[in-house]
Amino acid sequence: MEHIQKKAAEIASFFLNSLSRFDKVYIVSHKDTDGITACALLYLTLTRFKKVETKIIPQIYLKTLDELKKEIGDNLVVFSDLGSSFCREISEKFRYYIILDHHPVKNCKENVLNPHLFGYNGAYDLSGAGAAYFFCKNLYPGIKKYSYLAIVGAIGDKQNDPFQNLNLEIIKEGKGIFERYGKNIFIENVEDDLRDGEYFSSLVNACGTLNKADLGLQVCIQNKEAIKEAKKIFEQYDEELNTALKHFLGNKDKIIEENKERSVYFIVSDMKRSLTGPLSTLLIKVFNDKPVIVISKRNNLKISARGTKKLVSQGLHLGEALKTAVSRKGEGGGHDIASGAVYNGKIEEFMEKVDFEIKKQFKKNFLIEGEIIINYEDEETAASTAEAVNVDNEKTLKATLIESYNNKNEFITLIKSENIGTFKNVIDDMLVCIKSSEIMKE
Repeated sequence: MEHIQKKAAEIASFFLNSLSRFDKVYIVSHKDTDGITACALLYLTLTRFKKVETKIIPQIYLKTLDELKKEIGDNLVVFSDLGSSFCREISEKFRYYIILDHHPVKNCKENVLNPHLFGYNGAYDLSGAGAAYFFCKNLYPGIKKYSYLAIVGAIGDKQNDPFQNLNLEIIKEGKGIFERYGKNIFIENVEDDLRDGEYFSSLVNACGTLNKADLGLQVCIQNKEAIKEAKKIFEQYDEELNTALKHFLGNKDKIIEENKERSVYFIVSDMKRSLTGPLSTLLIKVFNDKPVIVISKRNNLKISARGTKKLVSQGLHLGEALKTAVSRKGEGGGHDIASGAVYNGKIEEFMEKVDFEIKKQFKKNFLIEGEIIINYEDEETAASTAEAVNVDNEKTLKATLIESYNNKNEFITLIKSENIGTFKNVIDDMLVCIKSSEIMKE
């Protein structure tokens, strides 16, 4: 606790010492409950020092950072509830930046406040809003009266079963401002409808899910008209979510049968992309013996995955599984118990890859991995070989994962199998396929 508070104070000092070097502060935050409540805490604090502009977005990609850089220039940007997986890229693109997040960190440098750096688990111990709160209270002591927003953010990220570690410390500080009741909190001195922490969280999340994140921000700072409008949006959102939920629960037996040989329950439809996250959170309560991955087929694949603490204790890390499965054709990642991704390839291809990765995490089978690398004289030959071989890959055994691609003039095939006999046979078959492709090319 002491170390993370010290780091928060250091980052706050950096902010104060840098004030004269920029004209405006940009807050870039995630569009779920946690990200919106984090943004609200930052907005209430940083507007006391500089002009502030908020940007609430679905996710960060490299393209997103390029677009933000063009707009932000050399002003300060504060990333909240996102950014940890792009620490290096952010430090290279932005002159002044702060990252307040709780997702797994990668290539982390200075000005990053994240519970993972201090031995805590960001999936359970502190939310993005919690990280923002630790930072803000060093700049504006009055922000403590809004400490409930940090816990509403934690509820939004399902960190209330039970509240623990750093979240409990925030709850202790909030005594008299809000009271804890089991998994929920009851908030004083807010609009009556928002006193229930779980309802508050659901209301804000509905705004973000239906692309009304700025409205959710206004709800957090107690704008009465915004609260009225948000309640109407929530009714629409709740109806859409319940309709989709009833459909999948009505097909429970079919879903179980379709996924009986897999390590995960895949639930696929052309649902609204905004529904994959909340549906996966609800469905893991029903299909709880394996991870649940909900996929929207609209445009490219929008993917949300959820697990349980029991599955995590058995080796599950959904963030790592999705990140590996979508590499080269998408982007993804997240926590061990919850993660998301987008994928630009075939749905069958994604399902096979992520199923294989999760099986490996559970260590159900002894896995063997290898690769074939061939350097051709030109890129065209390498690409045509990869394309030809991938057609044959679709006929391989489910116990084997094969992925072929080219990197300029280099042809690469990755092979993963569950036993040595299959592994050897697949290598032999692949070499025959490659040779056949070369002969046809001639």
